[in-house]
Amino acid sequence: MKKSDITRKIINSICMVLCTFTLAMLITFWVDGDEASKEVPSPLPTPEATQEIAQNGFTIVIDAGHGGKDCGAVSPGGTIESALNLEVAKELEQILTKTGFKIIMTRTDENALGSTKSEDMKKRKEIMNTPHVDAVVSVHMNKFSDSSVSGPMVFYMQGSEAGQKLAECAIESICTRLERPTRSANPGDYFVIRESEAPAIIVECGFLSNSEDERLLLTKEHRLCLAEGIADGVSKFFS
Repeated sequence: MKKSDITRKIINSICMVLCTFTLAMLITFWVDGDEASKEVPSPLPTPEATQEIAQNGFTIVIDAGHGGKDCGAVSPGGTIESALNLEVAKELEQILTKTGFKIIMTRTDENALGSTKSEDMKKRKEIMNTPHVDAVVSVHMNKFSDSSVSGPMVFYMQGSEAGQKLAECAIESICTRLERPTRSANPGDYFVIRESEAPAIIVECGFLSNSEDERLLLTKEHRLCLAEGIADGVSKFFS
């Protein structure tokens, strides 16, 4: 075979290899480009990300009693009522909001609503009687001369049938949560329940004059249990 023929064959072989390699690269490019041009679907949002709280149409005013210089009842050990009232009220706000209620808080920090007691109570009355409020829950702690008295109590405005029903639902649910014998709701004539246009109750969460009640009220677990009981009662009333 002539040297020129050998050279020609070598050149032809090299050309064939180069053509094959080039064609393979083009095919890969087209495939990859086509795949890249496809729209990659976004991951579906999780239920937690899209879940919205459905309002049930009811508005509740939660009143954390006292505040500021008006600390309310004080235990023999120095525990003040106003701070505990706010803790329970905040827990209740979170639970009822998750349940679907619209919540209006009379106070959200340690301060009172006015520089004097009369200004403070006037402001609370204005908030309680905001248009379209369906119920008022005022959170308090109790104190009594007999330190053996303990446990929750709920008051309603005497003569208010709706207030009495709300109070009965609340005290029953609270006692159930705390695993205590159910008490009766108590009629009363106090500013918050008297001046509220909507059904209103005062929840006395326990007695600061009782050492065991005080010990429990200082724990987050017990305050949460109280809030859950109140929320159960409110939900039951509106169901």
